[in-house]
Amino acid sequence: MQEYSVEVASGRLAGVALADGVWAFRGIPYAKPPLAALRWRAPQPVEPWPGVRRADAFAPRCVQPNRRANSISYFGPEAESEDCLYLNVWSAAKAGDRRPVMVWIYGGAFYVGSGALPLFNGEFLARAGAVIVTINYRIGRLGFLAHPELTQESGFSGNYGLIDQIAALGWVKRNIAEFGGDPGCVTVFGQSAGSISGSLLMASPLAKALFHRVIGQSGALFGPVAASCNTGDSIQSLAAAERTGAEFARKLGAASLAELRTRAAHDIQLLHRPGATGDGNAALAVRGEFDTNWPVVDGVVLPESPHALFAQGRQNDVPVLLGTTANEGATMPFVASVQALREQARADHGERAGRFLELYPARADAEARLASRTAFSYRNFYWQNWTWARLQARTGTAPVFYYQFTRAPPIPPQANYAENPPEQFGAFHCAEIPYVFRNLAIRDWPWSEVDRRLSDTISRYWLNFAGTGDPNGDGLPRWPRFDAGAQMTMEFGDETRPAPMRDLPRLEFWDAFYAAKRGEERFAA
Repeated sequence: MQEYSVEVASGRLAGVALADGVWAFRGIPYAKPPLAALRWRAPQPVEPWPGVRRADAFAPRCVQPNRRANSISYFGPEAESEDCLYLNVWSAAKAGDRRPVMVWIYGGAFYVGSGALPLFNGEFLARAGAVIVTINYRIGRLGFLAHPELTQESGFSGNYGLIDQIAALGWVKRNIAEFGGDPGCVTVFGQSAGSISGSLLMASPLAKALFHRVIGQSGALFGPVAASCNTGDSIQSLAAAERTGAEFARKLGAASLAELRTRAAHDIQLLHRPGATGDGNAALAVRGEFDTNWPVVDGVVLPESPHALFAQGRQNDVPVLLGTTANEGATMPFVASVQALREQARADHGERAGRFLELYPARADAEARLASRTAFSYRNFYWQNWTWARLQARTGTAPVFYYQFTRAPPIPPQANYAENPPEQFGAFHCAEIPYVFRNLAIRDWPWSEVDRRLSDTISRYWLNFAGTGDPNGDGLPRWPRFDAGAQMTMEFGDETRPAPMRDLPRLEFWDAFYAAKRGEERFAA
């Protein structure tokens, strides 16, 4: 097997040759293993190693619950460990080439995920001219638990997973030139929790100057600061997160931080995990699910809420390319009946429950399941990304580009997924990922020429944006910049074309909902 070696700050690495001049370097440590006394601490620098370290195998992902094998977003079996701070690089360049760098942050609600998923294979994008990096970071309670003793120890707590991402970006800045990448041209891109991470990295002063563009696919975190993360649309204050962290420690039977650090990682991650989305009560069970494994307004990594930081123009002001899929709700939590939908509407919206039910109508239980999934999607994805785009357009100077992915991938009729029958998925949450990475073949589905052409188009837009901060280029339909007045998007469907924002009345409903939560007037463009 051919080997190509590079010298990084901590030692020499040997990668493996792939096709057409692409090299892969897998399982590169970017921080010390966060074990024992380093559990729930900021990542520490890697210890240098002697000789040549083989970088031919992915490192373990963070300990996490197992996803069902018949889930559309299933991550598959992998080795797991608390020792998980590793990254992977694909490159067809050599030192001195200075190609654009794209750093992928996986999704999974901050409690599942891996940078080694075959769907995220960076080989094609590397062959097309970028240097691709995927990372692992601490997730779940190992990545986001807050606790009073942790705050006393370090001056903050929670957000360890975000600090891992920042440490990985620091590693990229120091070392990526050795792989032919340009440390002055780094794009963070990610989906779901990975997209949320992009919004938080823009909000965090600790990430300043470590990246130069962001691509956010279906996720942001611009809801209010609250006592609970609720459905994952809100963010806890440090005091609230400390309370839920202390309550978790009591449930685990740990009387102190020292005791918490002796407990097995699996016990910490898996204690009292609520059921997944196939349960008819899931839309209710998911409330508060994230309170011990979700980002926190900690005063350091996030000095204030992301919404406040963007509204004040204090974000890391870089070009953004943002969007969502047309049927995010296909894999989302739901309520089981019309009665449950009405009860939830009254509990959440009070006197505006009638308007909610007008926008998300249901006369039968099957319709209630669909309506609740759609409402969850608007609350947790569509409004979040739309608000990200509007805030950046209002207070930033760097451009915004917005998209809507409407193409329904060709899921085979015989497929058996827990969340829905295949014909009901449509453009589901994460449907765009294989198109972006040009990895359609990862799934044994009957892809058509329309899919292959769309994949070529999307990946070219993403590569153009990574290189210049503008997705436009020769041979591509013109993508207009987003502004809060026109609110034009690029639609990726059977055709690729500019289109106006969809379903503005539903978005405006959530705008009023969140404005009331923040105690302020509705968003003013």
